Amino acid sequence: MAVCVLVPAYNEESVLDRTLAAAAREGGHENVFVANDASTDITERIARFWAGGVYTAPHNQGKSKTLKGAIDHFGLPERYEGVFILDADTWLAPGHIAALEPLLAEGVAFVVGRIESEYQRNFWVKYRAYVMWQYNAFIRTPQSVLNVINVLPGSSVLLSSTAVKAVDWDRASRLILDDFSMLCDVQYEGIGSIRYVHSSPPARIDEPKSWNAYKRQTWGRWWPGIWQTVADRRMFRKTDWFSLSNNAQLLGWVASGLGPLLALAWCLWFLGSWWFWAVPVYFLGGMAQMGLLASIYVARTGRLSTIPLLPAFLAVAYVESVMFALSFFKAGRVGGGTWISPERR
Repeated sequence: MAVCVLVPAYNEESVLDRTLAAAAREGGHENVFVANDASTDITERIARFWAGGVYTAPHNQGKSKTLKGAIDHFGLPERYEGVFILDADTWLAPGHIAALEPLLAEGVAFVVGRIESEYQRNFWVKYRAYVMWQYNAFIRTPQSVLNVINVLPGSSVLLSSTAVKAVDWDRASRLILDDFSMLCDVQYEGIGSIRYVHSSPPARIDEPKSWNAYKRQTWGRWWPGIWQTVADRRMFRKTDWFSLSNNAQLLGWVASGLGPLLALAWCLWFLGSWWFWAVPVYFLGGMAQMGLLASIYVARTGRLSTIPLLPAFLAVAYVESVMFALSFFKAGRVGGGTWISPERR
C-alpha cells in the first residue's frame, strides 16, 4: 500500500529532527511531507533536510488550513492510498505505520495506532503516561469494537485517500480542536469506520513538563475545543450511538467533578456539618479505585515510582474534572485559526 507521512508544524525546531528522522525511516524520505504554518524559527530548514516535500503557508493560519494546503499542493490523495498525519512532537517506534496499513481496507476511514507518553522523571509526564495507559487499555479498545471512538489523536492517524477528500477542512479550521471535527465528519457523513490497533509499536509523545504548559494544552485548547465541537455538531440533540456514547462520557466526567461538591453542599445544608466525613470517604474510594488500576499498570510497566504519586494523581484528576466542566463557559470565547506550539524543553 502506498502511504505517505504528513507532519503539521509550527515553530517545532526543538523536536522536529527526531520526529522526521523516525518518519523517514518508516516511510522513506521521499514519502515524508511537512505542512509548515509559516514558522518563525528554523522549522522549515529542518523540514527541508528530512522531508521529500515542504509546503509553507503564506501566513500563520492554523493547523487545518495548513494541512489542507499541503494536501492540495502535493496532490496527496491522488498519489497515495493513505495519508498518515503525525504531530511534530511524536516519534514512531519501528513498524508503527506498517502495523496500521492492513486495517486500511475498504470502508475504513481512519486507523489509529497506540500512543504513549515518553516516560521521564517528571511528575506531569508520569501522570500523563498513567492516564494514557488507562485510556488505551480500558476505553479506546472497546470504543473501536463499537465504532464510537471519540478522540482522534494527531499523534497517530492513518487516513484513507477517500477520507482525506471527504473531510470538511474548512469547518475544522473554524474550531479550536480540528481533530474532533474531522472525527465527526467521519461519523456523521458516513465516510467509514475507525479502527484502533493496540498491538502496534508505540508512537511516543513529548508531553508538557509543567503545570502551566499542561494547562495551556488542556484548559487552553482541548477542553473548550470539545465543548465547541459538541455545540457545532449539536451533539446533545442526536441519538446515534456515537453521540450517545460521547455525551455519556462527557457528562460522566462533569459529574465526577461537580457531583461531589453538590452532594457535599446538600448534605451540609440539610443534614448538618457532621456529614463532612463524606469528604475523606470519597477520597478513600477514589484511592481504592486508582490503586487497583495502578497495580495493574505497575505490573505491566514496572514503574514502581508511580505508587507514591497516586494521592497527587487523584487530586490532579479531580481538579481536571472540575476545570473540564468550567471550560464549557470558555468554549464560546475561543476560535480556530492560529495555533501555539507547547513549551518543549
